[in-house]
Amino acid sequence: MKKKNNRKLWWAISVLVVAAAVLAIWRGAFFMREETKEEPNNEETAQTAPVEIPQGALSIVEGGATPNDDTDDLAAIQATLDRAAEQKQAVYIPPGNYRLSGILVVKGVKLLGDGADQAILTSTAPDNGSIDVEGDGAVLAGFAHVYEKTVERGNGANDKNSITVRGATNFTIQALQITKSSTAGIFVGDESSNGIIKDNKLTGTGADGIHITNGSTGISIENNSVREAGDDTIAVVSYEENPKVTSDITIRGNDVGYGSKARGISVVGGENVTIENNKIRDTEMAGIYISVEKEWDTRNVKNVVVNENTIEHTGTRVAGEHPNILVYASQGNIDEVKFNGNTIADSVHGGIGVWGSGQIGNIYFDANKLENTQGLATNFKSGTIHSEGNIGF
Repeated sequence: MKKKNNRKLWWAISVLVVAAAVLAIWRGAFFMREETKEEPNNEETAQTAPVEIPQGALSIVEGGATPNDDTDDLAAIQATLDRAAEQKQAVYIPPGNYRLSGILVVKGVKLLGDGADQAILTSTAPDNGSIDVEGDGAVLAGFAHVYEKTVERGNGANDKNSITVRGATNFTIQALQITKSSTAGIFVGDESSNGIIKDNKLTGTGADGIHITNGSTGISIENNSVREAGDDTIAVVSYEENPKVTSDITIRGNDVGYGSKARGISVVGGENVTIENNKIRDTEMAGIYISVEKEWDTRNVKNVVVNENTIEHTGTRVAGEHPNILVYASQGNIDEVKFNGNTIADSVHGGIGVWGSGQIGNIYFDANKLENTQGLATNFKSGTIHSEGNIGF
């Protein structure tokens, strides 16, 4: 009888031990999920969703390109792109590394790879390696473009950008990995319009990471990661010599800075620009820079909205003395610029500055938070400043 009771007792104890172990495992998994939700990995801000390769896409390998060797694939890939344009088909980059000795032109065609870790285009000419986007409806997605070596920025020629959009319409640049370039990473000019630049990762560009200029309009720049840019990470620029102003630009959800050599996000001549929900950190000059510059003869700035961005530890260059946010005019006019709900923290040379010898009109600050500021929290030397509900001013 005792043996039977003992067996029952041991069975009951075993059940309790197993139940306790299951509960512990569940609790650990639960709290791990909660920690993951609370602490996202900022290194992976730009998402690279798989690219769907449409049926009938022309393979560059079938067109004569050979991966992972020392041969030049430029002619084979260009011929495949030209044939695809005639047949109204997409072009597929199978896994592998392909070499380009010169500029590749993508005119109104979809150029698609299986992902930046799989499909790689390597430019071997440091001053002549751009992928040029032209025509209507071009798509670049799901591959990496790298330079084998780079040269000094020099005259900033577009031939040595990574991607150059030349007057294209309705274009998409998505899920690319851009590593090194002698000048800009993605350059959009020549009055390009209605473009989407999203989910890309750019590192080590010789000039701006993403540069929108020359009267381009209707461009959306979203969820990109830009690190170690040689100049601004994302810039909107209009020059007086341009027939049209660069306008209607949205810059949203990007994660930029991290050792970049100039400004974070800048508008240096432009109209109707929205900058929202971006994270900007560790740039040598201002994190957000709104300006008209005599030095570069840029156009006026009007109607810029800066909403709910986080700007941390920018203006790190000792000689620059830029605050985290700077509104500056050395010629022309800046008017109707609105800063709403931004967090401005851990500055090196001050929180916010508004100054310059040009004309500065209405500048609005509403519900912004300034914290951990070295130098002046605000330094308003120009403009008509409207301030309401801010913390730390």
